[in-house]
Amino acid sequence: MGLFNKIKTQANSIGSNISDSTSKLSGDILSSHKDNAKISAIKSNIASIDGQLEIGYLDIGRKFVDNLVQNNGENVELVLKETLSRIEPLLEKKVELEEESIKIEKGLKDQIILQEKAAFQKEFDEEKEKLEKALKMDVITSDELNTRLAKAKLKLDNFDAIRKVKRQKEMGLISKEECKAQLESLGA
Repeated sequence: MGLFNKIKTQANSIGSNISDSTSKLSGDILSSHKDNAKISAIKSNIASIDGQLEIGYLDIGRKFVDNLVQNNGENVELVLKETLSRIEPLLEKKVELEEESIKIEKGLKDQIILQEKAAFQKEFDEEKEKLEKALKMDVITSDELNTRLAKAKLKLDNFDAIRKVKRQKEMGLISKEECKAQLESLGA
């Protein structure tokens, strides 16, 4: 009976872990979708503001030239005051929206980094479990287990450096061979 209870407990644990992972993933996807929708709305608002600013800039130019012709350029500030007062809040709103967009994009980037790191951790945990099982079955020695675990841990410890090397390759800053050599040195 003890064996069956142990198997039942392990099955429940695995089911619970899968359920938790699925819930977290669906929550992350929903959150990511909402954030992407916010970014799209913000960019749409910025584009609208840019259009209004263009109209304001044209109005400033027109009023400036009219003032030059009619008043020889005198009292320019007075002529442009109304248009400038219309443009100022638009510029402030544009800066505010751009900052909000950057904040959301940073949050999305951080979320992606956490997901990638979790994948690295999961890979390490699976490797560790496999190696511990092999040790118990006398397939590998304790020294082999420690050597292989150290190699797997190196990859986990160098997560940030590995990401940077991959980004450098994506940006064309390093060649495929350089990328491969650097990744191997980092344990990937």
